[in-house]
Amino acid sequence: MFDNRPILVRPVQPDFTIDRARMDGVVMFLAVAELRGFRAAAARLGVTPSAVSQAIRNLEARVGSPLFVRTTRSVNLTEAGERLLAHARPAADMLSAGIDAAGGLGDDVRGKLRINAPRAALPLLINRLLPDFLAAHPQIQLELTGEDRPIDIVAEGYDAGIRLGDFVEMDMVSIRLTPAERFVVVGTPSVFKAQGRPVRPEDLHGFRCILYRTDASGADHWRFVVRGRPVTIAVTGPLVINDVDSCIRAALRGVGLFRLPRSLVMPYLDTGALETALDAFGEDVPGLSLYHPSRSQTLPKLRAFIEFAVARMRHPVSAADYLPTAVD
Repeated sequence: MFDNRPILVRPVQPDFTIDRARMDGVVMFLAVAELRGFRAAAARLGVTPSAVSQAIRNLEARVGSPLFVRTTRSVNLTEAGERLLAHARPAADMLSAGIDAAGGLGDDVRGKLRINAPRAALPLLINRLLPDFLAAHPQIQLELTGEDRPIDIVAEGYDAGIRLGDFVEMDMVSIRLTPAERFVVVGTPSVFKAQGRPVRPEDLHGFRCILYRTDASGADHWRFVVRGRPVTIAVTGPLVINDVDSCIRAALRGVGLFRLPRSLVMPYLDTGALETALDAFGEDVPGLSLYHPSRSQTLPKLRAFIEFAVARMRHPVSAADYLPTAVD
């Protein structure tokens, strides 16, 4: 769960000989590729759709291949378009980061800050960081995107990502935010009363489980620690969901047992709506970490967010961190 390591990106080799004619239309290409539409790209760039179409036609002529497949309903990249995007997006992000860094010599904290995080972690981030961070930095627009699938934050235009675990990939810097987490198996009291409570991990073979899946890979194996060694147990169940909050709701309805980090269900454990099983075999994993490209560490807006998040996120998680909090 939340095993969403950043996808490796091939470093862009610097080439200081720039042919301006070859660059014409690249910005419009990136806008169309991101928004999957010529009109939407034109609106963002403040030009006419015909200007975007002409620029793309000229770029396709120079490339020698169509970059988009266009129908009345959709705009999709061709193989040539995918290849161009794979190189152009990181290069554009690097250029943008350089401009931001050059403009940030006075530590002016401003601009849009895009952070990608697991959907289940958003309540914790909101309760711990907002509204104080935005009040401290009124010139920042914070865009939090909840997403559980593995993504390349550079290719998709994010300043940083937050994931469960402690890792550093190519050209990435990782900063720990929260303490280590223990995974627990939860179910309702009525489920345990009707079916009994598993005593050992292998007992799960006789229980209905809720499976969490973010991609096509299997979600039907749960990890435990038995006598100090990791053990993987195959589980089955009637329900597979790609959203953690929905899995929790299904567990609360008695659909089956579910395995997840303890902090995500602390409010329900405190009220007794859910109970844990197999606690002695729970797997401990590092908590949430923030990661970003190493070249982005000079950006004032990202530095400000990291400093604030580290100060607010390092202490243990409580049940209240995942509950809505009103401010008078």
